[in-house]
Amino acid sequence: MESSVHLRPLRHTDIATYADWGADRQLCLHAGWTVDLDRFAREAHWLRVLEDGRVLRLAAVRGEEVIGYVDLAGTETDHRELGYVVGPSSRWGQGLGTTVARLGLQQGFSALGLEWIDAEAAETNHASVRILQRLGMTETGEQGVDTYLGVPTPTRCFRITRESYLRQNPVPEGK
Repeated sequence: MESSVHLRPLRHTDIATYADWGADRQLCLHAGWTVDLDRFAREAHWLRVLEDGRVLRLAAVRGEEVIGYVDLAGTETDHRELGYVVGPSSRWGQGLGTTVARLGLQQGFSALGLEWIDAEAAETNHASVRILQRLGMTETGEQGVDTYLGVPTPTRCFRITRESYLRQNPVPEGK
């Protein structure tokens, strides 16, 4: 599956897909998106995201179909914070979250030359915690409380260094 998914820059033509996902109440609740926005507001939001440039957000694409996105937030040259979403919620449970997040790490370490990447997950978001652990990220502790599915919950913090990532994902010779 992983080889068929790739990252690319967001395009204006992606706005409709992401706006459609805003009607998926389950996705909105899990991702911390505003619930029940009208179509115009959702499209306006995604247009702002596309034009903002402060967060490196890349579309996750399988074939020609947008299936998610990856964020590498921050402006530091040595580290960023990983975020990812797979949508709509009907795609969950297929391993796509791990695939998309892994591609985000690859982008951060290979293309951006980062030294480390951080990520956060709500303690009760067991799927995201498992994904970050599966990627070899080390838990660094808790950082405050956030709301997940409408309930205040501690936020678990994770980190992976370039060295650790390369140990787990050696670059094939000749590349």
